[in-house]
Amino acid sequence: MAISNGNIKLSIIIPYYETFNLTMCLLKGLSVQITDEVEVILIDDYCKGEFNEIKDELALNNIRLIEHKENLGTARTRNEGIKKAKGKYISFCDCDDTVTMDYIDTLLKAIEETPTEVINFNWLDLSENVVVCRPCNPAMWKAIYRNDICPLFREDLEWGEEDVDFQREVGKMETTYLDRVLYIYNSNREGSLYWRKTHREVK
Repeated sequence: MAISNGNIKLSIIIPYYETFNLTMCLLKGLSVQITDEVEVILIDDYCKGEFNEIKDELALNNIRLIEHKENLGTARTRNEGIKKAKGKYISFCDCDDTVTMDYIDTLLKAIEETPTEVINFNWLDLSENVVVCRPCNPAMWKAIYRNDICPLFREDLEWGEEDVDFQREVGKMETTYLDRVLYIYNSNREGSLYWRKTHREVK
């Protein structure tokens, strides 16, 4: 874990891999919400130069771009983000998902009013077009986590299993629940983990 910067309340970690147009939608949605209390850490895992033309624009919007020349995988990429995060709390976004327009403002208020170790919230699942509330789901993006106790992801597990292990660890922590939809899960995207599982491409 990184040492928290007192001015940064929330660090948003986004591992990126080959979903440029969807990721740009996510970044645009975040950029209009970002304040000086928020940083976004965009980690380009196996970069191909997609962000070269907008590097300066990203920096102006308090979005840090970290580029990997080789594909390290989701767990290692998230861990790098955790180690570099300066915020009091950490959140995660998948690069093919998006967030609501009050995502940052709502989370900053929750950090001030309910500073527990983990703060859970609801999301919209696009595959079913339903709001999901407090589910038994291993996704790490359904909550924010206090930086000083945020566990690292195990890098020796199969794809998707690292989320289950991560949630097992945070399940031991003090948790509160925010009854708001803040995240939009693009589970019906062809090629996503959900899509691959339903098409038996992930064993």
